[in-house]
Amino acid sequence: MKITLFLASSSPRRRRILRGMGFSFRCLKPAYEERPLRGKGPASTVKAHALAKALSAAPAVRRGVVLGSDTIVFHGGRVIGKPADLASAFRMLGRLQGRWHRVYTGVALLDVRNGRSVRRRVFCETTRVFLKKMSPEEMARYFRRIGPLDKAGAYAIQSPRATIVREVRGSSQNAAGLPAERLAPILRRFLAKI
Repeated sequence: MKITLFLASSSPRRRRILRGMGFSFRCLKPAYEERPLRGKGPASTVKAHALAKALSAAPAVRRGVVLGSDTIVFHGGRVIGKPADLASAFRMLGRLQGRWHRVYTGVALLDVRNGRSVRRRVFCETTRVFLKKMSPEEMARYFRRIGPLDKAGAYAIQSPRATIVREVRGSSQNAAGLPAERLAPILRRFLAKI
């Protein structure tokens, strides 16, 4: 029996990465609203959010594997989420430019039968990113090209239209939303055990 893979995400970046890994899948919109988790570090936070997203989508699945994911930017001991408006995007990018920061992505895989998880695998991947320094005018031009409001940290590492990334240590795919290099073998093994 062919097992269906479900991506519990509406992110076009995650869809593109998963497709590029050679997997066919269907998308489900998770019924989970992210909120700050007090007392948890960045790795624990993204794993908890990824698992909650996958579990929220599981009731819609009769038989298959559900993949949930969450990505955050972390700098100066603080989580930097998605900007609420353009002014907060300028503040966020202003804090990150010319400095190193970390991008954490949590991934949860669930073996789902009749809407319930019977097996799971949850992990986190971390990437270090250094952004070049920019003037306010350069930031404004960059924002016009990428639309920062749906992006953690107000930037798009994967954007070919205007890169502001000077250096990446680790997986650039991870910083874009899914750690493809690590996920691919884990997902194949997970599917093989069903």
